[in-house]
Amino acid sequence: MHTVDRHVFERNANRFAAGLNRRWIDDLSGITEEPVLFLHDAGGNSTGIEWGKLSREAGQRAIAYLEVAGAAALAGHIDAIVTAPVSKEAIGKGFVGQTDFLAERAGRTQYAMAFFAPTFKVVLATIHLSLREALAQISTEHYVKLIRFVDRQLQRFRFDGRRIAVAAINPHAGEGGMFGREDTDLLAPAVRQCAADGINVSGPHSADSLYYRAHSGEFDLVIAPYHDQGLIPIKLIAHGEATNVTLGLPYVRTSPDHGTAFSIAGKGEADPSGMEAALKCAVDLVRRGK
Repeated sequence: MHTVDRHVFERNANRFAAGLNRRWIDDLSGITEEPVLFLHDAGGNSTGIEWGKLSREAGQRAIAYLEVAGAAALAGHIDAIVTAPVSKEAIGKGFVGQTDFLAERAGRTQYAMAFFAPTFKVVLATIHLSLREALAQISTEHYVKLIRFVDRQLQRFRFDGRRIAVAAINPHAGEGGMFGREDTDLLAPAVRQCAADGINVSGPHSADSLYYRAHSGEFDLVIAPYHDQGLIPIKLIAHGEATNVTLGLPYVRTSPDHGTAFSIAGKGEADPSGMEAALKCAVDLVRRGK
């Protein structure tokens, strides 16, 4: 099912060759098992929104689509949500991302942003914060809870490989305290505690080589301390193949591994591989979770 304003869809669809068979539905009871793209009209007025231009109106419609999809998933009408990129600037102050938005609507206080690539996975210990704020949030207690949570989520989706590696914060994992004590004083105790509980976790490992080691098959999942440390390697290694996954929601939520692209909006030049990967990942996780 595709949640969209009818005008937006028709304007876009009329520019390109016919693709999937599609059918408009008034409510979710109209969804069947037929191989048809069901279109659910979100009922908004988006006629004034221009391609490729940042606007408050476009941001409001993006939130409206999220509200409709999130409510449908919470009600059990759908098993998964695959979100397209949104502009945080267009949506406005107070919106830090779709991950946090959907978690808040679902009433979940423990959740995590993850990226699943073909060879390994990354979970972020902190998300959209300045580096200073992210480091201030890191503690042994935070990491103990996160490692346990991540292991439970891997079990939830029946992944056989649950070798978790914790990435260090400082160069060379602090080099025994020479380059900072966060790895020794905060991360290492969390790893030891969780390993003693039977979780397959190790670290903190020096981040400069860890992601290649995971990509080569030594680890299944890396916990990164902050946003860019975790996402730069996974987007270099698997750009267009990695999928953003929100762990901890009562339903599956995925998204492509890229942001908006205002410069090519409406030109028919977008690479669909990221959205294709997100759709396939959502289907796989739904099947695994049943």
